[in-house]
Order: sequence, then structure tokens, then C-alpha cells
Amino acid sequence: MTQERQPLTPRQQEAFDFIAANSYLYGPTVREIAQGLGIRNHNAAARHIAELERKGWVRRLPKKARGIEVVR
Repeated sequence: MTQERQPLTPRQQEAFDFIAANSYLYGPTVREIAQGLGIRNHNAAARHIAELERKGWVRRLPKKARGIEVVR
């Protein structure tokens, strides 16, 4: 059974687009995502990632540096 992905807010869509565009060999770091979105607080970027994961758009790989991958 496939799970429907929940819709994203415009800012979450921006974060997802950045992650997808910068995930060629490995995912970007939280710091790189924050810089790419113009966010000074890395916690805010981490919250965007957590919401993307909760909504089914990305997956975090445990115990892996740069372990954010786009769910296809």
C-alpha cells in the first residue's frame, strides 16, 4: 500500500527543492540547507527537514553523515 505524501507549505517546498537539487551523490548537510535557504538558524532548517520527513518527502538515514535522501 503506497502512502500519499502530504502537501507542502511554500517554504517546505523551497527546502525540498533545494535538497533534491543538491542530492546528486549524497544529501546536503543541515548547514548547507540553511545557507541555501538564507536561514541563519540551523534549528529552523532542521525543523523543515523534520516536517519533510514526517510528510513523506525525504528520509533520513540513521547514523550517516549527509544522510538525507529524497523519497522517489
